[in-house]
Amino acid sequence: MKWCLLSLLAASAAGSPLASSPSSTSAQNDKLDRNANHIFNAIHSSMRQWGSSLHHNGMSFFLAHLPAGTHFYHGTSHSQPVTGTEWLAFEPEHAMVFASRGFGGPPKNKPGPPGGQEPMQVVEEEEEEEEETENKGYLHTYAAAKDLRLLYIDGMSAAKTGLGTLDSQDHLLLNDELGRGNNGGRGGMGGGERERAVEMCRMAREDWVGRIDGILRMEAGFEIILCDFGRDLETVSISQVKRRERGSGGGPGGSGNFNSWMKAIADRYDSIGGHRVSLDFDHFVTAYSYPLDLFPDKSFPLPRLEHIPAAELDRVRADLDAMILTRSPSADNFDWQAVTDMIVKRYALELRFLASGNLTTLESLQGEVERVLSPFIDQSDSYENEFRRDTVTADRCARQFISSRAPQESYAAQAVYRVAHAVCATLVAVSREESYPAALGTLHRLIDWLAWSTWKQCNGCADNEICVVPIWPEGSLEDYQHPQCREALHPFVGGERYWGGGFHRRDEL
Repeated sequence: MKWCLLSLLAASAAGSPLASSPSSTSAQNDKLDRNANHIFNAIHSSMRQWGSSLHHNGMSFFLAHLPAGTHFYHGTSHSQPVTGTEWLAFEPEHAMVFASRGFGGPPKNKPGPPGGQEPMQVVEEEEEEEEETENKGYLHTYAAAKDLRLLYIDGMSAAKTGLGTLDSQDHLLLNDELGRGNNGGRGGMGGGERERAVEMCRMAREDWVGRIDGILRMEAGFEIILCDFGRDLETVSISQVKRRERGSGGGPGGSGNFNSWMKAIADRYDSIGGHRVSLDFDHFVTAYSYPLDLFPDKSFPLPRLEHIPAAELDRVRADLDAMILTRSPSADNFDWQAVTDMIVKRYALELRFLASGNLTTLESLQGEVERVLSPFIDQSDSYENEFRRDTVTADRCARQFISSRAPQESYAAQAVYRVAHAVCATLVAVSREESYPAALGTLHRLIDWLAWSTWKQCNGCADNEICVVPIWPEGSLEDYQHPQCREALHPFVGGERYWGGGFHRRDEL
């Protein structure tokens, strides 16, 4: 019955919002057909630590709106408010790591924190003042003085790795204008973090005429490169914190404040929370919608951009510029992520159960599938044949969670419908299958194609445990393949490092 599934999936193009999109090209249509699952996952994982850690090579850029009054945090060794370009954390535990180590303009030739908020500003001090600064740390709390307009780069885009986490910034956005360091293989690291921040803020001021206030990214927690602290923030408080001794462990999962950091990260697995960030899902730019070869290495399941000639990315850059220059971030966007949530919540466990083999006969498997599809099946005699009935059933099923008032022409609308239709059409095809092994094979292929991050989540972690997945710069291959519950104070237990080499600090200006 393979023909039935292929026919039903082909019918999704005619029944999807894509059919009414006058701006769609055949090349883009073909790319959406092949990459709808990746666009769906980009929407579902956006601003979520869990999915963005698994789908860590982001290919998409979103306009982000952050409401005035939202609190942010900055760790430093300086007690004076920041006025220029700097890093901000969403969680105080994230910033505390750098405050408690007293970083904030380290003397030359002394290392900064691993991937953290090493300051852009260098404070001129006398030798004795410099020594005092090294022994003190401060947690700055700021509030947004206005609604902030940010460019969100998805995936784990603040992770300095050679696995592709920086491709969308260095190769696409910045067009290889920065030195990329050693990016070869699993152990490569992408350098130039300060230069990266300086250049993106220059683009915000000049190329995008001030329409963007900063860049929103994720590593071990979400962070903002805010281009003008003095203009965009109000100081809430500056507190001296307890110093953390050097040499007492480094990186997430160590002792002291690092433990609190990991627990805070886990709290953001499913959402940044509190309506602190709103994304425009109907007007975003994603490499998945262009005719690009994003998966050149079949042994590596995540997309890459570094091998694509710069000229082939010019159209993406132009569309990104146009998005920023013509669209304004807003809190009033249609929430396509909520739709993906409903689809994943409804079908993730159901599909895993159907494919598990626990239903040991074709009859029992199809009985369960019919139960799932029954609300969408019209049992009347008004159809000329069973294929027409199945086509209508799959379409009704696919539209269950999509509002009739939802935007119809965006990539989000197209991708969400196509993924929902793929799920429903597969269930219909399984209900018509004549072979039990073939039915299970069809379900397994669907699950592999969907690649929902939900399927890797742990079940039943204790109150003092977190579900461990590689979060740069920590984690093992086993953590990526089989995340498991571990004590939050000791989440990383060794094994082959997923990211390769050790910490990579932000280098000095």
